[in-house]
Amino acid sequence: MRNLALFAFLLGTASPAAAQPPTLDALLREFSALPGLEARFVEEKRIALLAVPLRSEGRIYFSGHRLMRRVTSPEESSALIADGQLTMRSGERVEQLSISSNPVLRGFVESFRAVLAGDREVLERFYQTELTPTDEGWELLLRPRNADLRRFLRSIRMRGSGVTIHEMRMVEVSGDETRTEFFDVNTERHFSDSEASRIFRIR
Repeated sequence: MRNLALFAFLLGTASPAAAQPPTLDALLREFSALPGLEARFVEEKRIALLAVPLRSEGRIYFSGHRLMRRVTSPEESSALIADGQLTMRSGERVEQLSISSNPVLRGFVESFRAVLAGDREVLERFYQTELTPTDEGWELLLRPRNADLRRFLRSIRMRGSGVTIHEMRMVEVSGDETRTEFFDVNTERHFSDSEASRIFRIR
């Protein structure tokens, strides 16, 4: 029996205790322990007035409370969340917005950032949460609490396994839907000081 247990451990097979359905607290604790994250994403936005969805590709980076999203196709753009500010660049145009002074903007921002940071207090300040076990891992449903946010957003669903988020779907009140898939997810990403200063800045 001991050899069988050791063999299962080496293969990464879940023990009966590890196979228990995840709880939101346990899942967010795992996220809070992440050193950093890097992933490639492919996003499709379906808009009712357009016959073909808008598609974009790029990479995301997360470290501490900093989140950088860089779109590489079809046109380059970037968005950085850091120090209570959202800074966006498209072409030569750079715009900066205060997150803390805009509850609707902060609600959108915290839907993803608070999960990666494992910050349940902030997540549940803006959303009703429902975590459901799936065959592959888990699905997290977020419904906005704030009345202003509810005028724009119906729900956000995240699907993942462990601390890897595979997909996020955002459904707006208008019926428009954004589906983001994540690939090559590195949840053990460590950023050196030089890397961090290069990656987590708008240029």
